[in-house]
Amino acid sequence: MHTCLPLLIAWLSLGILPVWAADPFVENTVTRIELRIPPEGIQTLRQSYFHRRMPAMSHRPKVKGSVTMNGERFEEVSIHLKGAAGSFRPIDDKPAFTVNLDKHLEGQKYQGYDKFYLNNSVQDRSYCNEIICRELFNQADIPTPRGAHALVSLNGKPLGLYVMIEGFNKPWLKRHFEDVSGNLYDGGFLNDIHEELGVNNGDAPEDHTAKQALVASFYERDLTQLLAGVQPHLNVDQLLTHTALDIMTWNWDGYAMKPNNYRLYHNRDKGTFQLIPHGMDQMFENPYGEIFPRFRGLMVGSLMRLPEIRQRYFTRMNELFNSTFDANRLIRRIDELTAVVQPLLEQEAPYEAERQSRSADELKQNIAERARFLGFQLSAPSRALQFPADGQLWVEDWESSRWRGDVAMKQMTQGNQEVLVIEGGREWSLGRWISSQLLAQGMYRLEARVRCEGVTPYANDRNGGFRLRASGATHSPTLIGTRGWSALAIPFAVEVPAAQVELSCEFRAVQGTV
Repeated sequence: MHTCLPLLIAWLSLGILPVWAADPFVENTVTRIELRIPPEGIQTLRQSYFHRRMPAMSHRPKVKGSVTMNGERFEEVSIHLKGAAGSFRPIDDKPAFTVNLDKHLEGQKYQGYDKFYLNNSVQDRSYCNEIICRELFNQADIPTPRGAHALVSLNGKPLGLYVMIEGFNKPWLKRHFEDVSGNLYDGGFLNDIHEELGVNNGDAPEDHTAKQALVASFYERDLTQLLAGVQPHLNVDQLLTHTALDIMTWNWDGYAMKPNNYRLYHNRDKGTFQLIPHGMDQMFENPYGEIFPRFRGLMVGSLMRLPEIRQRYFTRMNELFNSTFDANRLIRRIDELTAVVQPLLEQEAPYEAERQSRSADELKQNIAERARFLGFQLSAPSRALQFPADGQLWVEDWESSRWRGDVAMKQMTQGNQEVLVIEGGREWSLGRWISSQLLAQGMYRLEARVRCEGVTPYANDRNGGFRLRASGATHSPTLIGTRGWSALAIPFAVEVPAAQVELSCEFRAVQGTV
């Protein structure tokens, strides 16, 4: 009784309700959870493991135990270890748990919740990522299980601070969907929707007809028919919102870029599927991640082939950036969460208190820098190169780049025109004139008048000679030998709302002049 009094005073001085009086997923609560597992159960859990190469072979045995949550005790509770490549820890370390209160005793609930996950947050020492990002997705109308903090002990041994997450089950579905009879698919570890997925909930878990139709729609080869074929099966607007938030928070381990950490729900009331985010503990790690990265998730990657979808995605990200994604609000939220957990950590785990504070500061810095980068990227169309009415523009700002060999590069005047010159030496040489331009979405054509004298490629160099190039593999026909002034051109496309395109005049030869 005496040990609880200082803690109660600390809560009241912070203006926080005592945890035993609050919904665990209301802001600013920390739930005390005591797990009790008998010795034979502990021995069974020691057999748990995650198989990195073959995740389906992972072993997750369930055991029975008791759980006390803020003084309220529950018996016959189902418990098993959770986690994947980065977060799985054995039972004698700091394991993550899945806890199901009513698996064996129907109707057991704590504050209305019968299933939850206890994430060890070993990949997020701020203990804030899961909570703030889940709140962010919910604010954008993407149904997402909420997160909160918990202090956990196992058989009297303190395990420290955890992030408690709402469980995926029918009660959770009822809080977000009118029809909860559809299949809720578990993406597992690095499984895309075309693979065999487990079913967490559903009245017909063996019937995958609807999912098969969804998958088939993304393999449409005729891009003019792709969107029309997908829309009857998928809530496209919500997928674009989900994807925009994944990229804005740099959820590199989520569906859009991986694909990983997701659930897929068949909302039979509307006849469409909806993506639901799952693990969100490694967010904002790259503040400078591109807004059009490589999309590896089948649904996103397939739809992003369409210019219309790329524009809708970009527009949606702009809308979110100017509304829901408020960096200052996210930073204040981290401060609120840190203020709640710090007194508890300082009292029970001082080493963890210092690490949490430092990690929270790093997260805030990354969020602020991410917001600055997003603002710059999203403003790109307004900063793109402007063309005159006839659509033609003379490119003047060229820079020389000598990559290899004795190559001479100079600008000179012939008649009344400025020309670029590249001269090879007596060895294999590579030199380029480069101009980087920010271009809006559309079709372009880089044209040049070229004269070459004695351009001799290195033996067996299939790419040798002179050519024009636009950002990577796209290039013009290659010129070799000697020829008078002639036209050389390369068409190329900018497929996103705006992109930095590197234009280059490339010389690869043993000798010669262009």
